[in-house]
Amino acid sequence: MSVSHGPCTITVNGKRAVTTPGLTLVDAALSARVVVPHDCCTGQCETCRVTVLSGAVDDAGTRDRDTVLACQARVTGPVEIAFEAVPAVVKRTGEVGSVTQVAPDIFEVVVRLASRLPYLPGQYVKLAFAGLPERDYSPTVRLTGEADEHELVFHLRRYPDGLVSSQIGNRIRAGAKVKLRGPFGNAWLRPGGGPIVLVASGTGWAPIWSIAVAARLGQPERPLTVIASASDPANLYMRPALQWLWSRGVRDMYLASSAARGLVDVWQGRPTELVPHLSSAHDVYVAGNPDMVAAVKAIAAASGAACHTDPFTASTTRPSLANRIAGLFRTGASGSPGGVQQG
Repeated sequence: MSVSHGPCTITVNGKRAVTTPGLTLVDAALSARVVVPHDCCTGQCETCRVTVLSGAVDDAGTRDRDTVLACQARVTGPVEIAFEAVPAVVKRTGEVGSVTQVAPDIFEVVVRLASRLPYLPGQYVKLAFAGLPERDYSPTVRLTGEADEHELVFHLRRYPDGLVSSQIGNRIRAGAKVKLRGPFGNAWLRPGGGPIVLVASGTGWAPIWSIAVAARLGQPERPLTVIASASDPANLYMRPALQWLWSRGVRDMYLASSAARGLVDVWQGRPTELVPHLSSAHDVYVAGNPDMVAAVKAIAAASGAACHTDPFTASTTRPSLANRIAGLFRTGASGSPGGVQQG
């Protein structure tokens, strides 16, 4: 791919500036004093996906239709990009209000906040219980459909050897202090008029449930298909949520587990077997097991349907915004991108 050898322009959400070829779009956008929403800076979280309106970029293999990941794609010449407005990343403190076991391995943890944290249904936050490292969790509403703007609800699966989840009932208990940062993510509910298909496995139900409630209350005219699954049918904790949806007219709902036997309300098989025939009019949202997510994305891509998902990745050391800005100034002084910390 040909790369411009001199300064070029970048336009971000209508704001134009001069930048240096070779920079990632996240760093180049700083030339226009615009911070592109981002999180991991490793090309995995999808938070920084932007639309390329004109011009060309080195997409670094991240292109999906007319979008690329701004932390990986690099400027090769004049380019115009845009991203949708999302709530600003903020910090909040609070404490655990309650911990309720909803399945053998899964707990509903309610966090009471000192002040409200705005987020879009489907986004995730960085949550740190006192004395424990940060983890990515998707806020949702209670399984009964109840919501309170001063609380966030999380679904945690307990792993016996998990550094964080093994502390459920110990450090993670009512009254425990918490810190949050966010929101992040690109898989939030979009407006539209076409059918919505929601697919979840395990605690991937948390963001999917948040989207389902928002869609039913805010976009009730849109047909809704809901597919929830678990490898162990005992962990199909979604039934109260499905009852809430049923009471509001949703009929295309399914529970699935490959290990299900003799359960009249559970499909014995993979959730992908229940995905309806898709078209370009559909919006698909999927969360959970990475293999299942990849399979649903492939089905959606083959049908031309839009598919939204936020991959969850292990915690890594990430360059701070301050370091990225400092790196940008070093780049400007040297004329080469070598001094910029890249994700």
